[in-house]
Amino acid sequence: MKDIIILGAGGSGWDTVSLINAINRVNQEWNILGYLDDNLEIVGKTFCGYPVLDKIDACNNYLNAYYISAISNPTNRLVRRLIWDRVKRHRIKFATLIHPSAIIYDDVVIEEGCIVNANCVLGNSAVLRSDVHLAYACNIAHETELKEHVTLGTGVNLSSGVVIGEDCYIGAGVSSTHDVLVEADTLVSVGAAIVSNLENNNQKIWIGVPAVTIKEYVRSKLKK
Repeated sequence: MKDIIILGAGGSGWDTVSLINAINRVNQEWNILGYLDDNLEIVGKTFCGYPVLDKIDACNNYLNAYYISAISNPTNRLVRRLIWDRVKRHRIKFATLIHPSAIIYDDVVIEEGCIVNANCVLGNSAVLRSDVHLAYACNIAHETELKEHVTLGTGVNLSSGVVIGEDCYIGAGVSSTHDVLVEADTLVSVGAAIVSNLENNNQKIWIGVPAVTIKEYVRSKLKK
């Protein structure tokens, strides 16, 4: 078995433990050493049965382990990339974790550090670049690409030919039409519908059906 350390001892970290357990029930692949987390209040404690070993910069004490990131923040979307870069400085390997219930079609690309949770579907020639996180039951249609450090919430449905830019956070239940682009470092709020490209003078937060910027949303409400 290969040793693995989870970055972040929170809700996503708990899910990651369950994902690893599901993988191990099929094939004994991973030995969880514990977590690294920058919250000093929990360092030295136990979370979901495993120790919080140290802060994240202590990764250089565990150079033979694999790592997986369970860190994401919709209001600080760059944090996932920053953690990745801090750990990668030490030439550390990241695991790729795919739940046994996920359905992976032909010619799919899944790069280092990705998480594909339970009941996700990846269509033909879908691409997940490094450090992408898919929560449960996401559907990614054919030829859709998720750039580095993207997080998808539960039940996101992306049609074919979509490109999600680096560092985006796509909230639970978001859906999209085909062949649209979401620019980098964008938050698409829970339940929104993407019907056109989301690139509008660095307006980074989109909400509603169809998805509009917060400024447009407020303006529409004031008109009523």
